[in-house]
Amino acid sequence: MEATTKSPEAQTQEVRVTESSPEENPNYIKGLRLHLLTIGLCLGIFLVNFEISIVSTSLVSITDDLHAFGRSSWIITAYLLTFTAFMVILAKLSDSIGRKSVLLACLFIFTIFSGACGAAQSMVQLIILRALQGLGGSGVYSVVLIVMFEMVPPQRYPRYSVYVTALFAISLFSGPLVGGAINRSTTWRWIFLLNVPAGAMALIILVFCMPNRFPYHGGSTKAKPTDLRNIDTVGAALMLVALTLLITGFEEASNFMPWISAQVLAPILVSLLAWVAFLSYERAVTSRGNNRPEPVFPWRFCTSRVIMGILINSFLCGAVFTSCIIQIPLRFQAVNHESPWHAGVRLIPFGMAVPVGAFLTAAICGKRRMPIIYMLFVASLLQALGLAFMSRLTLERVMWKGQYGLQFVTGLGCGMSIGVVTLMTPFVIEKRDLATSTSAVVQIRMLSGALVLAIITAVMNSNLNRTLPQVLTDQELFRVFQSTDAIAMLGEPVRTEVKETFLKGYNMQLRILVGFAGAEVLATLLMWQEDQVKIA
Repeated sequence: MEATTKSPEAQTQEVRVTESSPEENPNYIKGLRLHLLTIGLCLGIFLVNFEISIVSTSLVSITDDLHAFGRSSWIITAYLLTFTAFMVILAKLSDSIGRKSVLLACLFIFTIFSGACGAAQSMVQLIILRALQGLGGSGVYSVVLIVMFEMVPPQRYPRYSVYVTALFAISLFSGPLVGGAINRSTTWRWIFLLNVPAGAMALIILVFCMPNRFPYHGGSTKAKPTDLRNIDTVGAALMLVALTLLITGFEEASNFMPWISAQVLAPILVSLLAWVAFLSYERAVTSRGNNRPEPVFPWRFCTSRVIMGILINSFLCGAVFTSCIIQIPLRFQAVNHESPWHAGVRLIPFGMAVPVGAFLTAAICGKRRMPIIYMLFVASLLQALGLAFMSRLTLERVMWKGQYGLQFVTGLGCGMSIGVVTLMTPFVIEKRDLATSTSAVVQIRMLSGALVLAIITAVMNSNLNRTLPQVLTDQELFRVFQSTDAIAMLGEPVRTEVKETFLKGYNMQLRILVGFAGAEVLATLLMWQEDQVKIA
């Protein structure tokens, strides 16, 4: 197998990675140890992504129990904030103090605070504990991605990129199914408590199967001495502030706050200033050339069209993927009056298609020696077509079975796009940037999911807030906004009119996502070069 690409800094120079036997490099892991380590890594990456969506079906139960409906969205946002913000930071930290140390510490934090979330006695406690749980989950996801690409030779990258994409998709779409089942049969606390035994199992596997000095355990390469002065604390702090304020501003907009209110505009505007300061500082640090501190986002990423194309594609596809995972089940609950569990079942075609798309990408590009960039054009087209036709549903055809085929087409496109950027990244970056680049791709995908989900929710809620008061009383409006189950209790013809309004809102969201899918074509063209990347 070989992968041919251009160097990210000098794209006229050809770089060729040829197949070598794992035995030739003692740093590669082999045999039973590799299989057990893969299981432990996959379990870890599954748990931290599973936690994003499983909570969505239990929000009403949690807020009823803790008596704080107004803060319910922060149960999800608190986790996403730290999960998104710390990915690159913890990946860079693993460069300095070791992959195993950071991974075990983060998995331990995730497991402990999962149990603490299950024992929370107030909404404030739960929100704080969720943020700490997200901190642990962030490190688990980012470091696992790095380890997977370091423990095997390059010819196995396609297989492991399929593993990562499949786990990402399955964990997110199965969350509402499991959450709905738990919510129906027992207390909401089990959605957090289940992580404790599973996390402990993953910890045990990683303790015994991951080499202590990974990836320098084989002796063929020399480990860098641990020096905390190499950590870019200023850049990390600026990025954390920028991410937190940006997500907070859009989250406030999605909670019916006016776009021109101080609660929305102030954090967004301050975050823009923080982003400018962050990028300026990272450019200055990178230009020093003394590698101290090592930038959390090297400026050389911004000067490479290929790397920027990968990051932009990750952002755009993340917006489509996350929004579909969350909003399609909500549409079935609001318009079709489905239970959370049944709504999750109706998302299965989309969820199944994502790993299929990743597998097709690895198989076609690996066996046919086709330039991997071509798959991004196909992925964008499939997403745009699926979303465009799904957005044309009417209330009379809301149970049309063809929509599941459209879900599959959209999911296939998302899987191809995620598979391409995951597989392509290790071949277009320098070895020193592996930790930063793999984490940045995922961080941007998750950031876009949080941002765009808040944006399309804010657009829909603004329309509902303008339209529904014309047909509902204040009390009916409060009940509908508190739980979509209240729609079924309305009398006719009001119930049909409210369902029609909700359906139009969800269709509007899908049309917005069509624009994101179409923009992937422009991002892919940005990556175009004379000799395309091939994985064969």
